[in-house]
Amino acid sequence: MPWGLFLARRPIRLLAWLVMPRFGRRVGTRCRSIKEVGHVAVVHWDSLGDAVLLTPVLRELRRTLPHARIVLVCNANNQEVFVNCPYIDALQTQPVQVSSIGLRKGLPGGGASGSRRHALDAAKILAGEARRHGPIDLVIGPDWLDPVYGASFFDSALFRAGGGNRILRHRNGANTDVNVRQHHVLRNLNIARAVGVEVEDDRLEFWTTSDDVAEATELLAGLRTDQPIVALGVGAGAPRRQWPADRFAHVADVLVERLAAQVVLVGAADASCAAEEVQAQSNKVALDLVGKTSLGVLGESLRRTDLIIGNDSGPMHVAAAVGTSGVVVSQHPVDGEPWVVNSPSRYRPWGVSSVVLQPPTGFESCREQLTCTAMVPHCILSVSEAEVVEAAMMLLANDGLIANGF
Repeated sequence: MPWGLFLARRPIRLLAWLVMPRFGRRVGTRCRSIKEVGHVAVVHWDSLGDAVLLTPVLRELRRTLPHARIVLVCNANNQEVFVNCPYIDALQTQPVQVSSIGLRKGLPGGGASGSRRHALDAAKILAGEARRHGPIDLVIGPDWLDPVYGASFFDSALFRAGGGNRILRHRNGANTDVNVRQHHVLRNLNIARAVGVEVEDDRLEFWTTSDDVAEATELLAGLRTDQPIVALGVGAGAPRRQWPADRFAHVADVLVERLAAQVVLVGAADASCAAEEVQAQSNKVALDLVGKTSLGVLGESLRRTDLIIGNDSGPMHVAAAVGTSGVVVSQHPVDGEPWVVNSPSRYRPWGVSSVVLQPPTGFESCREQLTCTAMVPHCILSVSEAEVVEAAMMLLANDGLIANGF
């Protein structure tokens, strides 16, 4: 640990105690097994894709604790993911700026977990939760879902950065290690198992409303059901993960010409520029939904598409959660560290047919790195339009939507 962080630990804890008088006394200390837990707090700060991948944990936690109070504190940007979740009793949000911390170190995590300010904000929320609803018996913390039983709240994950190999602390101080070298969904569920959660199902879920269904149905009403509907997820959370718009445009043209596909652009408002570039270079786009729908309507729209092609981004995980196959264009080289942030080994679409296309190797400036670290589209440029078209046609054929060998 750097000396600066070491010396700052006591002042940080003191500040937290001053802001939240007696909160440590409100964290349950008597539970020795998951069956005794009556009040659970789950804290999740990461991005959209990570939020979708958390959904199996919430379901299995509720299955194990049908009568417990479960409160979720999430990144305010992801409120729409959880607002209709049937497995939680309360949803609290906090503003979180997700960063790429941990990109080079890779294994211990990344995301927002290093921020003491975020920890303090979450602690304030949980202090209020404890005052209103009684002691919190189990905290499942940010980033690596680092869960902690009992003792002091400030021994928990909220004041521990990373912590990927020190997962569970019982009152007797015993630790349980969970293998972090596995897909994000399996890693999360194995952490849940480590605290005693009975895991029966690993499928993703995505919760919407009848209004979302009606709006998506209306938006796609002009598309034919006897021709493939292909969504293009043209946005990305970082420039290095952004496949060029002109290549998406070329793929759209080819799929329309060969398959009479109907192309729909999807993504959040921050993908609007990329969507405009695609449409400027292709007149084959049937519908542009970028920045024009809620997350629930996006999910229902993707449920009605046959395939999504896109960057490694949140909409790819939303599509997987609603059962839509996908082609992912990844910036992570095949010969890169397989368990670093953004590696397909950790974040490929879960539970659906998919193809992840990667650069065979990093470009020269990234060759000595664990992954692509450029600030612009870089290693991802090794993935060609022809590869994407071939993967898309293979998945469509496998799903019986086009003839094999088309």
